[in-house]
Amino acid sequence: MMMQLRHGQQTIPCRRGAPSFTAAGAAAARPVLVLGAAARSRPRKPQPASVCLGQGVSGKSPASASPARAVTDTALGASAAAAVQVGGKLLLQNFAGADNTQLRLSIQLVSATVAGSDGRGVKADAAVLDAVVGSGEAELDVSLAWDETLGAPGAVVVKNHSDFPVYLKLLSVPAGFGADKAAVHFACNGWVYPVDKHPYRLFFTNDACVKEETPSALLKYREDELSLLRGDGESADRAFQPWDRVYDYALYNDLGNPDLRKDLARPVMGGSQEYPYPRRLKTGRPAAKTDPRTETRAPLDEDIYVPCDERVGYGSVPAPTLPPRGGHFGSLADVYKLYGLDDLGRLPDAKAIINSNAPFPIAPRVISVNPTNWRKDEEFARQMIAGANPVCIKRVTKFPLASELDRSVYGDQDSKINRDHVERNMCGMTVQQAMDEGRLYVVDHHDWVMPYLKRINELPGEEEKAEISQRKVYAARTLLFLNHDDSTLKPLAIELSSPHPENEKLGAVSAVYTPPDTEDITAGSFSAWEVAKAHAAANDTVENNFVTHWLNTHAFMEPIVIAANRQMSVLHPIHRLLKPHFRKTLHINAVARQIVVGSGDLRKNGSIFRGIHEFTYFPSKYNMEMSSKAYKAWNFTELALPNDLIKRGVARGDTKKPEELELLIKDYPYAVDGLEMWAAIKKWVTDYCAIYYADDGAVARDSELQAWWREVRDVGHGDLSGAPWWLAMDTLADLVEACTTVVWLGSAYHAAISFGQYDYQGFVPNGPSLTTSPVPDAGKEVTESEFLGSITPVTEALGFMSISSGPMALASSGEVYLGQRPDTEQWTSEQSAAAALAEFRGRLKQVAENIERRNADPELKNRTGPVEAPYTLFKPTAQPGPVIRGIPNSITV
Repeated sequence: MMMQLRHGQQTIPCRRGAPSFTAAGAAAARPVLVLGAAARSRPRKPQPASVCLGQGVSGKSPASASPARAVTDTALGASAAAAVQVGGKLLLQNFAGADNTQLRLSIQLVSATVAGSDGRGVKADAAVLDAVVGSGEAELDVSLAWDETLGAPGAVVVKNHSDFPVYLKLLSVPAGFGADKAAVHFACNGWVYPVDKHPYRLFFTNDACVKEETPSALLKYREDELSLLRGDGESADRAFQPWDRVYDYALYNDLGNPDLRKDLARPVMGGSQEYPYPRRLKTGRPAAKTDPRTETRAPLDEDIYVPCDERVGYGSVPAPTLPPRGGHFGSLADVYKLYGLDDLGRLPDAKAIINSNAPFPIAPRVISVNPTNWRKDEEFARQMIAGANPVCIKRVTKFPLASELDRSVYGDQDSKINRDHVERNMCGMTVQQAMDEGRLYVVDHHDWVMPYLKRINELPGEEEKAEISQRKVYAARTLLFLNHDDSTLKPLAIELSSPHPENEKLGAVSAVYTPPDTEDITAGSFSAWEVAKAHAAANDTVENNFVTHWLNTHAFMEPIVIAANRQMSVLHPIHRLLKPHFRKTLHINAVARQIVVGSGDLRKNGSIFRGIHEFTYFPSKYNMEMSSKAYKAWNFTELALPNDLIKRGVARGDTKKPEELELLIKDYPYAVDGLEMWAAIKKWVTDYCAIYYADDGAVARDSELQAWWREVRDVGHGDLSGAPWWLAMDTLADLVEACTTVVWLGSAYHAAISFGQYDYQGFVPNGPSLTTSPVPDAGKEVTESEFLGSITPVTEALGFMSISSGPMALASSGEVYLGQRPDTEQWTSEQSAAAALAEFRGRLKQVAENIERRNADPELKNRTGPVEAPYTLFKPTAQPGPVIRGIPNSITV
């Protein structure tokens, strides 16, 4: 239905329920914003004109502002016509850390409908705002100049004449413009540095439109912003500064530190067939002196460059200080003490939830209720469908298991598990019957680990003996059987393989371990089978961190974020859809390269700091190389959950109807909850995209969207650009599938495979990150001390727990969860989009209720397992309490 809006003497058509920017140059007012429940404004105390109230953590006295006054800014081409004053509210954040700071801004509204001689929208007179602000958040009353002959504003220009940067969140003009006086919101969410750093910042309204529908008066501004973000015209070797806003690409050539020590050099990841990898953000740091291919590393106490708007209220993360390398835990009681538990794994105060006096006050969930049942075979198997890494289990369709490694290089690597090993525990079934009925499964890390085993087991090198522990690692395969009556799994056999000691070409040397006839988890000793389980778990811990976690989320998402900022304006509807799922990702990845995944740096005291991952995970210096090898087989489309489940053989059906997929493991918590979450995300994305794209042609004609996807494929993931599986992005279905997968990987998937790390691997006997001793012969037993002496040592365990416990701090980080937008964001002026988001929140609530219901069902044994820890990693919203759950919108830890 067409509506008529009057502006001056001209009648202009405007569509409601579609982008409010109509044909180029149309002087159309915006529809009234309808907010969903999660986007209501925060209550604020009434305040007099020109006075703001500090809202930050400082709780300081109200800031004051002198009345803004209009001045003519001829340098910006401001209109000389008579102006009226319109009132507004400016919400900002001052991170200067000082109270009573003098702030001076000039603010100019920009016409969306009337262009000057240069084709850009005419600017109104500048209003100058003088205010005294404290640290934290503040809301200021502003009085802005506007000439009604300029129609409706579509942007605002802000200059900072202070001596410190300020973060602008939102500028709202409640009185509005046009015939219906609709409110206007400028969703700033950006830093404004002093004018010697930022000559000006331009922020658009919260309307959304593709480039082809942008009013002509705003089109050049839109292009100007993208050109600035791409760094067009910048020197290729310029070092970026904290106030820069440039998004560009680089190889992973900053992992090593050859200038510090030769053995700390690392291969360049990306740009080669040997080490393909996604691209990272360019920083502009100079090349190393000893290796021009390697970029110098930023000092530990300095921030790595990210565009300034990507760093909001958080800066450098200090490298953790760990005690000197010592030995292993002597007893399980020593491990329990880390969490403030007694010798039996219980809290001294039976009514307490945490022990605040402990180094790690919150015990991992795997021991938080029942501290001994982690040893059970049923729990070991359950964690492969409901633990930290529930995405590697596959249905067995061929037996014996075969390797895909090149026989000319590695010899015979096929599995040595035979029918005699397993059929005695298969309830009278044969292997063939179990395969036919979908009851035989495997978690197989063999081919990924084996090519690096010889080098790993030769660690540490001569120069690093004081820095990392001796390794003794095997390549593991774990075969499992599905019990039909209750959908539980039981392990049948574990195969541990090593390279032939004389020559790798002679094939693998393998040992097969099977469960003992009786299971006794109360014994003070540990069987060889239990040691084999620990080695298999270590393989799983490492693949979880470097493939299913780092590669599939952190590394994958970085070029998605870079390309979106370079090629899609903030006005673009898809940029607006995906923006919440980019929050903090570039920053956390930069921190990771600095102190987590890199080789090492020099502390101020002269000691060497080894990257936490090289110190704590068994591949050490080969961590990132191994993730690069996994990237060779990486496939974006297979990361969509329905496709992944079908590929692994654990589900069958139509991937386009996830709610109808048949799971072969009926009680598969990750898959059951995940499919509900996937369906909810896809419905939200589908509804949103339908608002802005009427048909496939609209997708194909969207130049910014096409440029984004082309750059993701050809540059960001350029080493795989020729892969046949890339979506063509010429249909609405392709757009929905791509955006759904991006949202899924950045939110729900990341939570499921990252936030379980502390819960299951934070108790190192259950999920060790490295192994240091050979497995005893089958049938032998070892003492508790010997068992602990074969897995992660004390200092490495502390390092691992220090990073895997990150989600515990989300409560104090201002985290934004799936389906939420900050109250102050005013993210859209489109009623249909706001309504679709509200519906999405309703579906997420239903998902949470369904998870609670399933967790309470005693028939679903895999929901809690022997350790009595409910599966909650897909619960979307954080719940009150000391342990924070929920799905953040983005990769923030």
